[in-house]
Amino acid sequence: MNDIVRALAYMQCVSLANRVRQRIRRLKQPKYLIGAIAGIAYFYGVVFRHMIGPNAHNARFMIMPPGSAEVLGALAALGTLIFMLSAWIFASDRAALRFNEAEAAFLFPAPISRTGLIHFSVIRSQLVLFVSVFLISLLLQRGRAMGINPLQYAAALWLIVATTRLHFLGASFTRERLLDLGVRPVWRRVVGIALFVAFAVACVGWARAHAPLPQNLAGPREVTDYIGSVLEQGPAFWVLAPFRALTAPMIATSSAAFARALPGALLMFALHYIWVVRSQVSFEEASIALARRRAESSAAMRDGRVRLRAKPTRARRPAFELAPRGFAPIAFLWKGLIAAGPFWRVRTLVVATVLLLGVTQWLSTQPVGAAFLKVIGIVSLAMAGWSTVVGPMFVQGSLRQTLDHLDVLRATPLRGWQIALGQLLAPIAMLVPVQWLLLLTASRAFQGIEWLTPGMLAALVVAVVLLAPVTCAVMLCVPFAGMLVFPGWSPGGRGGGFDVMGQRMIFGGIYVLVLALSVVPAAAVAAGLFFGIRLFAGMVPALIVAAIAAAAVMAAEAAFLVRWLGGRIERFDVSTELR
Repeated sequence: MNDIVRALAYMQCVSLANRVRQRIRRLKQPKYLIGAIAGIAYFYGVVFRHMIGPNAHNARFMIMPPGSAEVLGALAALGTLIFMLSAWIFASDRAALRFNEAEAAFLFPAPISRTGLIHFSVIRSQLVLFVSVFLISLLLQRGRAMGINPLQYAAALWLIVATTRLHFLGASFTRERLLDLGVRPVWRRVVGIALFVAFAVACVGWARAHAPLPQNLAGPREVTDYIGSVLEQGPAFWVLAPFRALTAPMIATSSAAFARALPGALLMFALHYIWVVRSQVSFEEASIALARRRAESSAAMRDGRVRLRAKPTRARRPAFELAPRGFAPIAFLWKGLIAAGPFWRVRTLVVATVLLLGVTQWLSTQPVGAAFLKVIGIVSLAMAGWSTVVGPMFVQGSLRQTLDHLDVLRATPLRGWQIALGQLLAPIAMLVPVQWLLLLTASRAFQGIEWLTPGMLAALVVAVVLLAPVTCAVMLCVPFAGMLVFPGWSPGGRGGGFDVMGQRMIFGGIYVLVLALSVVPAAAVAAGLFFGIRLFAGMVPALIVAAIAAAAVMAAEAAFLVRWLGGRIERFDVSTELR
């Protein structure tokens, strides 16, 4: 057995050394060297400068309000319960351990027991997690604001993440055993949902009888304190006790409190580890299939073809009927929405809008709900702004396919601008409705504000409807242009490391710069019209005219960029630039 342990340790050490050697070797290529310089410079400016500077010991990255440890502990325990319960309700994957194809071919026929394979896989994954969590926590000096040193904070964070990961692995083993016993997944999901509903009903019933709503629920802080007090008593106290023990070291406000809380978290980790190791289920076949899928995904990432989801098992219905003749870019939209999946349909938008209106209306009539609605509105506004800047980077997967199939597209009787516009339409159709829903949520949350009259609300709706699509179109042109001009730096994959992180940072800087430059002309025209018309016609007409003008300027910029992208597509040499 010792020989097997030494062989496994040797394999891991050699694999790590080869991975580091390969990362260093590829720095000979300028695209990786420039990216590595940018990544190291970022880490020095953000992390290391604070550690070695004169204020290194006074760095603060989060501040815990006084007296909030108990409330935070109760909410953290509830969140951990819900997250672990999702492994029984939503997950449907088979029991599998993470091995690559070479490891599966080497280890499965080897004289290693099934328990030994589980030990090896679990310990290896925990070591990787341990190193990453401790490194990040120590570099960022987490935990100082709570009264404990970063080492204790890192240990608490690792215990939570490691135990949660073990729970998901143990749940997959148990689900496999239930399948072998003939228990259908639907019954497992029904039991999980029923248990959670029973827990929620018991908590609400106990709160009505023993902890009625106070009259001073004026804001989110009061609502959070009330919910925390309910979770600290009654049936919630006993149900959440194991999860509170797991999260207690994270919220410890002193080293003594951390020492008292640590045994409970270690016990939860040990119980989960024993559960996983003692699970004797067949995982070899599913592990080999998982290794093959991961190898295919890694190959796609190296080629810049990001695989966001598995191929559908059956044909998908189109979002709309495609006419035999018409505007050519619409065919790209039709294809893109089919590839995106059944979620991106008009009916989904209608259902989400109806549910949103109903939920926000109900919350506005409740004492607790009204306070929560304001928090939801703030979060929705923040997410809408975030999606405007960052959102296009997350829906650009189909743009990379333009390079993969450019030789086929160039053989069709289509102009370059038609191909470019067609590839942009599907990401726009996916992102813009989400932004509309977020802004609708914010408008419902702040509907009691005096200046938000029906006329002003109508003007804001016009501005959002007009500006969101053209802004998204302009921002999507930026990564598309990056793929066409620098295909080797395309953010479609290429693994990780300082070099790839630096490449993405450079792209991110260019992205934000283009956003700022595109907004300046539109903002200047809109501001001039707004202040001029406001003097004669009032606020609402001025806002509508300004929004129309800004949208027209942004649309002109988008048209210019699409024309430029089309010219680049027509001049793109597939045989040389995609090597």
